[in-house]
Amino acid sequence: MRGLEVKELVQAYMKNYEDIHDTDNISEYIDGLLPVYYGEIYNEYHQHIGTPLNIEITQDMVGMAFWQIMNIELYTEYYYQFMTEFNNVVEEMEEE
Repeated sequence: MRGLEVKELVQAYMKNYEDIHDTDNISEYIDGLLPVYYGEIYNEYHQHIGTPLNIEITQDMVGMAFWQIMNIELYTEYYYQFMTEFNNVVEEMEEE
């Protein structure tokens, strides 16, 4: 997810959902953007966050597979990028 791509994703989200401010809808949409295959998870993680060797394992992550931990971190990163652009688009809509 990069600049223009994020804006396109936000616009697609707004077209597909009636209640655009529903946090359940936003979470569901972002969850659908997460990669599924191990190689894709690693590549996306490395592209957006950096090396997975820097992940600090917390108590709630004990027993999870490493790819699950990377996907949790990716979800957080995607959510931040998506919501930043979402808020920008909503502001633009309100100004019009």
